[in-house]
Amino acid sequence: MSQIVKLLVVLLVGGLIGYVIGNRQELAQSSLLTVQQETLARQSKAIGQLKTDLGIKDTLLATQKAAFEQLQQTLKDQEAQVQEQKRQLAFFERIMRPTGDQMGVVIDNLSLQETSVPGRYHYRLALTQPAKKRELFRGQVQIRVEGSLADKPKTLSSRDLGMKTGEGRYALRYFQLLEGNWQLPEGFIPDRVRITIAKAGRQPAQELLAEWSDVLKPLVVQPTPLPAAQ
Repeated sequence: MSQIVKLLVVLLVGGLIGYVIGNRQELAQSSLLTVQQETLARQSKAIGQLKTDLGIKDTLLATQKAAFEQLQQTLKDQEAQVQEQKRQLAFFERIMRPTGDQMGVVIDNLSLQETSVPGRYHYRLALTQPAKKRELFRGQVQIRVEGSLADKPKTLSSRDLGMKTGEGRYALRYFQLLEGNWQLPEGFIPDRVRITIAKAGRQPAQELLAEWSDVLKPLVVQPTPLPAAQ
């Protein structure tokens, strides 16, 4: 009986050893697969965290960029306001503290501003009387816009610009602002603006010639007196 038990023990141990030896490779592969799956899981988690961190940094960068651009625009607007205030101060100083003896009306400056209507511009023309001894002057300003239409030179008169009759008239002792709208024909490309006041009595001839690109923003352009007629 003992011999049979011993034989069964030997067979059991041998079978167990054979099972272990036969499945060793499979067990090793199973362990390796488990390790790889765990490694992949950790890497996926790390990649997810990196993407999250990158998204946060991109958001912060976009926010900082937008804030910087807004700051630049604010600074630009403030500088423009300062320049406009300086221009207005210089304008009123010329009115309140005249230094010359030039008689008559002077074309002080012109500014244009685009409107929401295509081809329409709002104009503001400032006239002053720089003489210390002032008198009332009346007259008419002539306005021309020079440019091209269909690749050919074209000059627009006040009527072509849609100005009303008498819109360019003035009557001033100190200063006057003439305002209105100009409507450019479709396809017209403006180059410059020519504004003149003809000689009449004690009023000397005046002319202001300004580039269109310059008067799209407030700009002080000194007028050039025309030579006296012989």
